[in-house]
Amino acid sequence: MAAILVVDDDVDHCELISKVLTRRGHHAMTALNGWEALLVLDASHVDLIILDIMMPGMDGATFLGIMRNDKRRKHIPVIAVTALTEGPLASRIRALDVKQVFRKADFELSELADAVERQLCPPGEDSPEASFKPSPMN
Repeated sequence: MAAILVVDDDVDHCELISKVLTRRGHHAMTALNGWEALLVLDASHVDLIILDIMMPGMDGATFLGIMRNDKRRKHIPVIAVTALTEGPLASRIRALDVKQVFRKADFELSELADAVERQLCPPGEDSPEASFKPSPMN
């Protein structure tokens, strides 16, 4: 079970993503902007972040810049979910080591959940299920 932080100013979006992650056995936490996300990071262990980019208060790019400059947190994988695909903000996000970007209007929740699983157990790393190999019957 991984601890996943969902950061999005749309409460319904947070709830939908959290439900999908919970069904897959993860612990989902939510924050409605970058400021709240920083508070969650201070209070909890987080294995992965799903981050909206355009939010009031502190946007996702600013949050990501702060997080990447913190040696305790810079290793946390981030998957961005945004309506932005072009422009200076989109370029800035890609430069801050985002593992994958989903365009809000163009993805299925199952695709996002699959991307989460890939980030939590990248190819070449053994998951508990992958490491179990039954011995052949003689």
